[in-house]
Amino acid sequence: MKAKLIVAAIVGLACAPALAFGGGYLSLYSDAALTGCTLSDTAPGVVNVYVTDLVYGFSGLRFRIAASPGFTGVWLSDTSPFTTIGNSQTDMSIGMGSCQEGQVLVLTMAYQLFGTSTCSQLSFAAAPATGLSQPICLDCSFDMECSGYTSLHVNCSGSFGCNPLPVEPSTWGSVKAFYRD
Repeated sequence: MKAKLIVAAIVGLACAPALAFGGGYLSLYSDAALTGCTLSDTAPGVVNVYVTDLVYGFSGLRFRIAASPGFTGVWLSDTSPFTTIGNSQTDMSIGMGSCQEGQVLVLTMAYQLFGTSTCSQLSFAAAPATGLSQPICLDCSFDMECSGYTSLHVNCSGSFGCNPLPVEPSTWGSVKAFYRD
């Protein structure tokens, strides 16, 4: 039964262009405690970058990670506690196999840094094969698109907000009522 749920989630990811727009908030962090959204590339070494989704009831994701000019790190690998297809640099699909809630660590990416990056970002982007303009965060009914993202800033001065706005559960009826005349 679990295998059937995973296959259903992946099929839902593949059919993403037909999905409705919705919520889900993806974030990139530089630490396992999920508190830092800046990364210092001042010396050679391997670092982990953590991907989370914050939402009430999600079952799958599809995205890629794009580096802006100035980032000289090299992607090494992806690890996830969930079923994955592809890789985070070109087209990553993640099927949870069950409905997840809250902020969940969905992927850990490893990068080799060389101490040479200038101010740059790692950001979420749409997987090109979807034909959409943004990543996909599937809810437990397979009908959701991501509502926001937090990028990871590399060697940039200044302060950056790392924490997404809290997500609160809502019914479809209450959402429609908000837009009534």
